[in-house]
Amino acid sequence: MGDQLTRTEQAALDQGLDVAGLASRLDRMDVLLLKEFYYTGQPFPNDTTPHILRVLVDRLKRGDSPLAQLSYSGIRRRLENLVALGLVGKIARTNPAAYYPLDWARCPVRRIVQLFAADFVGIWKSHEGGSP
Repeated sequence: MGDQLTRTEQAALDQGLDVAGLASRLDRMDVLLLKEFYYTGQPFPNDTTPHILRVLVDRLKRGDSPLAQLSYSGIRRRLENLVALGLVGKIARTNPAAYYPLDWARCPVRRIVQLFAADFVGIWKSHEGGSP
């Protein structure tokens, strides 16, 4: 499995995908939205899930996620940004809007989430020994 992940990441790099560059264009809310698509807690091939915008917004509003603070149009704009970056797909001309994870983006997105997690831990540890 680890070898397959490495080959997939290498294929993405061969296509000119700059994971660090993509990560720099995202913020915490974008990464949390990506996790809704690419992290289900299920084993492959059920490790990703598509979403209908209205159902996704309603589910996020009921939870305690920071995404609950965003409006419907705020979540929609963030999803459109992720579509423009090529990290999430959108089914054209559907009402309500339907978004889905892209198979080739599974590994780069997980790497982006790891980069954000490492950055968060680094910031947390740098303030750990400082004054309150």
